[in-house]
Amino acid sequence: MSKKDISDLISQMHSAVQSAKGSTAALSNNMLSPAAAPISAQQRSERATQLEIVNQLMLGVESRFGIKPGTLVERKLVRILKEMPISVLRDWVNSMGTCSSEHPEWQSLVENLTVHETYFCRDPDLMEMLGKEILPNLIAAREKNRQFQVWSGASSTGEEVYDLAFMCLRGLEKAGKARQQADGQVILDPGWSLFVMGSDVSNQALRTAREGVYGELGMGSFRNLPAHWKAMFQEVSLAPSNAMPGVRYHKVRDWVKNCVRFERFNLMNSRPPVQGMDLVFCRNVLIYFDDTVKKAVQTMLARSLSPGGVLVMGASVQMLVPEYFEQRLGNGGPWYVRNGVAV
Repeated sequence: MSKKDISDLISQMHSAVQSAKGSTAALSNNMLSPAAAPISAQQRSERATQLEIVNQLMLGVESRFGIKPGTLVERKLVRILKEMPISVLRDWVNSMGTCSSEHPEWQSLVENLTVHETYFCRDPDLMEMLGKEILPNLIAAREKNRQFQVWSGASSTGEEVYDLAFMCLRGLEKAGKARQQADGQVILDPGWSLFVMGSDVSNQALRTAREGVYGELGMGSFRNLPAHWKAMFQEVSLAPSNAMPGVRYHKVRDWVKNCVRFERFNLMNSRPPVQGMDLVFCRNVLIYFDDTVKKAVQTMLARSLSPGGVLVMGASVQMLVPEYFEQRLGNGGPWYVRNGVAV
């Protein structure tokens, strides 16, 4: 069988008739369902075969991207692959097993498995803690070299990265290292620089992040946006082919974007894409990993930080490499200060 790009397969699946008849469709509709209707011996055999194939593919996803098996991920795989006949599915999964994580078909598959739902100032308590408790000490420690560097390790469509850039600019202004103009723009003092990098495994998410244009939808990127956050946006008009009717669009202003860069990076890589970081965020992604992968990722994150730098993870994520960090706790949750122990 010739290889077909998984994006084409997904498109075909979404356009297929949902009531399609056949054992494969019946199998996938019953699969993973706690209240499945009685099935024939042939259907039972086909179900077992498909479960075996999905498990094989899930192991490939885990080994390449660290995403652990689970019902939610398996359901997504079923939705993506349910229209493929079992013989075609088996051939395709076998061919995928010979490809690296950089192969376009793996890339397209993981695009559809990872969740990109996010929005600006998603965690106000964390942002407040960052501004009041974390940034002042980090900025003071950079008085000599006047370089402040930040990395968001799972940046999705960019909202968190622009949040961090905005918060750091405001933090530098409050520390007397920058000045704010009447229009809200923050200009760094001579000699000071700010670098904020966002990385993600999804090329689709990174394209949105680099554009920095977001729609004002009811449950979109601007839900619960604080008033002072609006200073970093300007309203823009998009071509009708790129815009939803009746939706207003806003672009991140250049004085924020100029501090930011986005790169594709797989957290399974043991070598970080940047080093000497003052602040690293890696939130809302480690929950998908098992403890072995979490430990490896946290070790890699430790390598990216300067001594005294700060790591912020989700509040529910356990620190598995405490030998490299000292824990602090604030109203926005825990954060971890990198010690001098070599990794």
